[in-house]
Amino acid sequence: MRCSSNSAFSSRSLSINNNRNRNSRGGSTSTSTGRKKRVIFMNVRTPEEETSPSSSSSSSKRRKQTRGVIAKSITQQQQQQQKRGRASLKNAAVAIPGVFGKVEAPRPDVAIPGKEDPWTDPKWKEKRWTIYRDVAYDLDPFFEKHPGGNWLLNLAIGRDSTALLESYHLRPEVAVARFRMLPVLKDFPVEAVPKSPRPNDSPLYNSIRTRVRTELFPEEGKNKHRQGGDFATCVILGFAVFAYSIYYAFPSLLAGALLGLSGAWIGLTVQHCANHGAMSPSPVVNNLLGLTDDLIGGSSLMWRYHHQVSHHIHCNDNALDQDVFTAMPLLRFDARRERKWFHKFQHLYLFLAFPLLQVAFQVGDIVGLFTKDTEGAKLHGATALELSTVVIGKIAHFGLLLAPLANHATSAVLAGIASFVAVQGMVLACTFAVSHNVAEAKVPEDTGGEAWERDWGVQQLVTSADWGGRIGNFFTGGLNLQVEHHLFPAICFVHYPAIAKIVREEAAKFGVNYASYRTLPGIFIQFMKFVKDMGTADQIGDITTVRHRNNELALQVDIAKTSMNSQANAAADGVDSWSIQRNLARRMFNLQ
Repeated sequence: MRCSSNSAFSSRSLSINNNRNRNSRGGSTSTSTGRKKRVIFMNVRTPEEETSPSSSSSSSKRRKQTRGVIAKSITQQQQQQQKRGRASLKNAAVAIPGVFGKVEAPRPDVAIPGKEDPWTDPKWKEKRWTIYRDVAYDLDPFFEKHPGGNWLLNLAIGRDSTALLESYHLRPEVAVARFRMLPVLKDFPVEAVPKSPRPNDSPLYNSIRTRVRTELFPEEGKNKHRQGGDFATCVILGFAVFAYSIYYAFPSLLAGALLGLSGAWIGLTVQHCANHGAMSPSPVVNNLLGLTDDLIGGSSLMWRYHHQVSHHIHCNDNALDQDVFTAMPLLRFDARRERKWFHKFQHLYLFLAFPLLQVAFQVGDIVGLFTKDTEGAKLHGATALELSTVVIGKIAHFGLLLAPLANHATSAVLAGIASFVAVQGMVLACTFAVSHNVAEAKVPEDTGGEAWERDWGVQQLVTSADWGGRIGNFFTGGLNLQVEHHLFPAICFVHYPAIAKIVREEAAKFGVNYASYRTLPGIFIQFMKFVKDMGTADQIGDITTVRHRNNELALQVDIAKTSMNSQANAAADGVDSWSIQRNLARRMFNLQ
């Protein structure tokens, strides 16, 4: 059963088109397939017009123009689906061709076209620079003083690290104060570096973080938020040792499957939390535990850049989140990606692809080693020692898998390896995929605007979904509570259930959707429905509105959507959904 704080964003079967040349106020229109749609045009009013009923002639003119832009198309099939509460994902996205167009966002670590390139300029190329809120700093003096360890500070080199700095510190004012003491790089071409999101500008995130600090971790300077994972670490690593002992002594399909389960458990918990710097207050312990990713077949170095720099900062961003586009062309998890003819079968061959996840990791790690690029983030700060861990890790991983050949038949060992790869890949893929690939987490218009303009806190909530509780938290390292993990990646996962209560309450206060499912099967069923819908959904463009250009139109669109679905989307607690959507739109586009 699915639960959410409000339903203003769910079950939206709405299509908004640019119909500037249409003069009719209603009636029926025929589509290319011969099906008829009932088109209803709305008279949309801006918030300024709401407060002033006798608006000026310019406002009246703007309303007339808006009538021709915003339309609601409801087919008979959609109406029936709405009654059943099963609005199709094919029509849940909003596209405004000719108004916003397709936006090609620059990578966050590649120079903006036409600007000076600090990555190739000899003046800056050899410096370990970073940018924080439009100011370039030299990180060199901080490398021996960073409490989290150099291996995490390396992620900030060669990019705008504002989001990394502000989202990874529970008390960012302390980190910022130390950051401001670093040497400022004069004449650095800051404008050439794509801007990072700014978590500290999010009222929602600030409100949640303040409560987490005061209610859960009131003692400053003791790293309590990174403590509590010792028991889980011992249990998980102990199970891994047991599983490998069975595999080494009796290699077989069953033993390989057991080893695959232990590898997946490490991947979900120990390495994941440690590579975020959250499994222990000690950076050395975190670094060592993070290397367990290499033992199970991944690469801790590649994972940190791919996962922390790309995915966490730009969650579900079509252009900047590596997790959105690297599954293509085999799997299509987003309507903004190009649709291929075979995608209509992806819900069927999905379970043939998921077991190969580790193979994809292996190939990606080797390619990334030579290109120094994980597709979502360049390895600007990777040291020679860190790069060597990719090679050493592969040798250790395959050495452990092939070790039983010394005493057992080749066929038995190969069967065990195949079983290990398949089980580990299936468990990891199924667990990772569900939290960002359900209807609630894939609404591109809710995260409109350039990456740095968005309300980062709101984006984390509307692009993620939780499931389960404390039991799921223990077995997934907090990945079942994906919203909390994205808001606080540097807090040990054992604290996420307590944080979830705060997030739910604050999301309700701010009128932001908080999607949560009771069980893994519950969210997995919705995930499979989503995958099937994405196989046939028409491609749409990114709904990205630059704050200084089209923010008013975007606000009108958001108001129109909720106005036309106000009865269907009214929150259970009586909160007016129009107000919820309007207030969210104002925050997303920084309108006062």
